[in-house]
Amino acid sequence: MDQAAMNSGLLLNLISYFALLSLISFGGVSASLPEIHRYFVEQQHWMGSEEFARLFGIANAAPGPNMMVVGVLGYQVAGPAGAILSFVAMALPSSILAYYLGGIWQRFRDRPWRIATQAGLAPLTIGLLLASGYVLTLTADHGSWVAYAISGCTVLLFMATRIHPLWCLGAGALLGVFGWV
Repeated sequence: MDQAAMNSGLLLNLISYFALLSLISFGGVSASLPEIHRYFVEQQHWMGSEEFARLFGIANAAPGPNMMVVGVLGYQVAGPAGAILSFVAMALPSSILAYYLGGIWQRFRDRPWRIATQAGLAPLTIGLLLASGYVLTLTADHGSWVAYAISGCTVLLFMATRIHPLWCLGAGALLGVFGWV
């Protein structure tokens, strides 16, 4: 198989995966990270867990939406075309669906089934976000019990207080500078 055919197959794979994921995701890209990790690392073997965690960190360090990780992953797998097409495939289907369903959803705003559905989606989204954090902790902490303890304490701190995340980021940086992590 020639290089052009392989690249087009790879791009089609990325487009179809992210387009489908776009339609079934609740809570955005961050809530879909365990599935994206499973697909990129365990199923396709396009990268290892550590590289996935690094790319996630790079995507979140840049200003912009949290779905930038999709473009970064697409770039890593298939270059600039992979970045653009992955990003569009993740954004476009759900945007079109939200546009058309938004009006219908608004029309039924006082219906009991809509209120119950919306109330049920909140814990689902929180659970998916916690699962994302769990996957990233496993990939980034490299088995160090100190790193796991810091991650666990950070989660508990965020759940119990309203502390700004930059304080925890700064504390983690200091621990890294002194070689404690």
